Amino acid sequence: MLKLNEAIREYELRREEGLKEAEKLRKKYDKWLGKKKKELLKAVEKLEKARPPKKVDEKLLQIVETDRRNYVNAIRHALEGIQTIDDLGKRLQDLAKVHFDYGKHVIILFEKEVYAINSLLKELTEGYAKFRSELEESIPPKIDVVAKLEELRETHREFLEKREAISRLARKLEELRSNLEYVVSSEEFVETNREIQDISKEIRSVELELRSKVSKLQKPLKRMRLGGIADEVARDSGVALERPDEFLSLLKAVYPKLDGKAQKSAKWLMENFEERLSEMSALRSKLEELSKRREEILGDTAQVQAEFQAIERELSILAEDVKKLEKKLLRLENELKAELEKLEAYLGERIELTSSPP
Repeated sequence: MLKLNEAIREYELRREEGLKEAEKLRKKYDKWLGKKKKELLKAVEKLEKARPPKKVDEKLLQIVETDRRNYVNAIRHALEGIQTIDDLGKRLQDLAKVHFDYGKHVIILFEKEVYAINSLLKELTEGYAKFRSELEESIPPKIDVVAKLEELRETHREFLEKREAISRLARKLEELRSNLEYVVSSEEFVETNREIQDISKEIRSVELELRSKVSKLQKPLKRMRLGGIADEVARDSGVALERPDEFLSLLKAVYPKLDGKAQKSAKWLMENFEERLSEMSALRSKLEELSKRREEILGDTAQVQAEFQAIERELSILAEDVKKLEKKLLRLENELKAELEKLEAYLGERIELTSSPP
């Protein structure tokens, strides 16, 4: 069993030797290619100089001669771009296409010459296939253990940094939460909040009492059809609270025409309406003062609240990043495992990981 660093070193040594062998192989086949190119150019020249058979249909001869010129020029042009065995691999299809497109007509009259070219093209194809086979045997397969290992380590470092950032921000968030809770649980804030609730309740109680009394006048006022504020109060009791002077004048004018519960409510309102409104106004002034005080107490926490929200947003982004990194780590671990299996298969030995890859 080999340790990972030993396995990598052994692989790199073999790959270096394989690359040297591949370079020798290329030189060997480049030399072979040069020889075959000369043979092919001679065969093309023979085709170019060959005389067509006698007594050939003039129309057929014209077609074949055109294709012969194209065939010769195209093969020569293709061969100009082939200087190495690797170039040959890129241009074999071009040569095959030229041979098929033009040779199928040229062979009708120049069978011997075209067969000679075809034979050489076949030798080039087989020679290149042999070169590729020998090349693959000489060069070890591409195995990215080192690259995958480094990518895995880097991703794991990033993952740990994000996790640490989340822990750090979570601690900061808890500290800010404690600060906010301290403010809102302070005796002054709690007492101020309680007073606000009590006064708000008193205001609602007084308003409800007044509106209830006014509501008992709505039907009689509607029946009287006096217009103006009378009709408005008949539709909405709140109008009486918004325009008290006009409402009291109206009460004095209609009081003699009222009877029963309506007259009793009107009398109560004439005696208590202004006092109750004054009481409600004083309560509202007090409520405004208390609300300002509460805002002053909370004012010191505005910056803390803004920071709190900013940290929450950052935590959300980091949490998403961590999820993505977890998926990436899993993918890289699987890819590294596959690369290690390839390396073990190539070296023919098991590989020992002395520690976890990250």
